[in-house]
Amino acid sequence: MDGWGKIKPAAKYAGVSEGTLRKDWLKNGLKHALLPSGSVLIRYSSIDEFLARFTKQDDLVSDVVSGVLKDLRR
Repeated sequence: MDGWGKIKPAAKYAGVSEGTLRKDWLKNGLKHALLPSGSVLIRYSSIDEFLARFTKQDDLVSDVVSGVLKDLRR
């Protein structure tokens, strides 16, 4: 999704509550625009970038080592 959204549609896009978006994500670095009117706008791509910081990748080396150790214990 392209463009900007207010809190409610941005929270829906991210699959979180408005409170989580306001109280947690904005305070923890989610990029946003604060307009003179007090409205908060968030670029949808900023949500994607914010969430990417928390993406976990499978650690293939750890999986292989765990498998080998498991086999040795048998």
